[in-house]
Amino acid sequence: MSTALTPASLLSRRRQLLLSGNFFSTSTAAPAISTPFPSFRAAKSAILAERDPDALFSLFSSNSVFPTFLHHRRLFDISFTRLSLAKRGDLVERLLLDIVNDVAPRKPSDTRGAIGSPDLTRFAKLEGFWIRIMMLYAKAGLVDQAMGVVNLVKEKNCCPVTEKVLCAVLSVHLQNDKLEDLGNLLNTTSRNLSVTPTVLSHNLVLKGLVKKGDLDAAKHWVKDMKSKGGNEMPNMNSYCHLMDGHLKIGDFASFDQLLKEVTEMGLVWSVTTYHLKVVRLCNNKECVRANNVLIEMLEKGIKPSSASYNIVIDGFARLGDFESAKKVLERMESDCYTRPCSAAYFSLIRNMVRKGEIDSALEVFKQIAKRKWVPPSVVVKGLVDGLVERTRAEEAKEVIETTKKRLKGKAMGSWGKIETLLQS
Repeated sequence: MSTALTPASLLSRRRQLLLSGNFFSTSTAAPAISTPFPSFRAAKSAILAERDPDALFSLFSSNSVFPTFLHHRRLFDISFTRLSLAKRGDLVERLLLDIVNDVAPRKPSDTRGAIGSPDLTRFAKLEGFWIRIMMLYAKAGLVDQAMGVVNLVKEKNCCPVTEKVLCAVLSVHLQNDKLEDLGNLLNTTSRNLSVTPTVLSHNLVLKGLVKKGDLDAAKHWVKDMKSKGGNEMPNMNSYCHLMDGHLKIGDFASFDQLLKEVTEMGLVWSVTTYHLKVVRLCNNKECVRANNVLIEMLEKGIKPSSASYNIVIDGFARLGDFESAKKVLERMESDCYTRPCSAAYFSLIRNMVRKGEIDSALEVFKQIAKRKWVPPSVVVKGLVDGLVERTRAEEAKEVIETTKKRLKGKAMGSWGKIETLLQS
């Protein structure tokens, strides 16, 4: 289990590990470091193509000397996401320790970067850089290390600190489901950083309370926000968090009451507000009214999200009203606000099979095959089973072969098990 990092240890650990020849105590020997590529572009291509965690670590570590490297948010996000998904928090920690060590303000006697590497300490003046480091730690579940970055920034006076850092602290805990005492965390952190909380940071605490399922505490928090007023006055996002909480437990009455309140208060509905309304109606099988909400949005020039479209399409499909579902899908494709996504088509196939509409399901499958989308195995199995039950074995084989052509990597092994079941 990782321990909390103090500013001193955050800066010195890399050097101590190098001297000891042991980067981490619980893992195998460190991967060999390859020679840096001649250009950032070449390094970027190699890193984005790499899937092996150890090899990715070596590539990332040996090529982070390029000044452009630290600016490339997408490269960081993809690389650290892969390491985090591979459960290699050890490699995440080592990479970020290296970066922090190279960037943190140095003493005049410090010789870091003297042997041909560029001076990266200018990044230390950027609040956004430190927030990015915190969130990369958080993605790997390294909450203590993320908080160590905050301590470092404060102790070394790296850059001016705003409420953005406070929001990052709360987001780190939210992302890792550490939801206890978020209110106290907001108060103590804001005092330590000498920043004034606004509705932005208060809403993160509210989000945590709702996520924890403590709606009574969430309502009390909103009440306190209203009493403070000013920049802490609850906004539409605040009430959306509350409405979402009631929606998830099926408390439609409280949802409707809150929606009525915000409308009477004169708060402008956001895309999220409309989306929650759509979800509430579809959950109650009122898909026609939900569809009317989408139409209302379009008439007002508000762009519905793909999630809102998908919920209405899925709602009609569950009711067996496939004509209405297809019309909503056609509108989604024609309004140019959102690009149709695979989820809507998968829902159509699944529900058409459930209702015995095998021909319609097969037609939709052929449409998505042209888009090179691969449905979940359970959707394909349902369609194949339906065809086999109707003695349409050749068409079932075509579905299987079409699906197999689109599979890659680990998905091939998973499909092999399903194919065996289909043949039994």
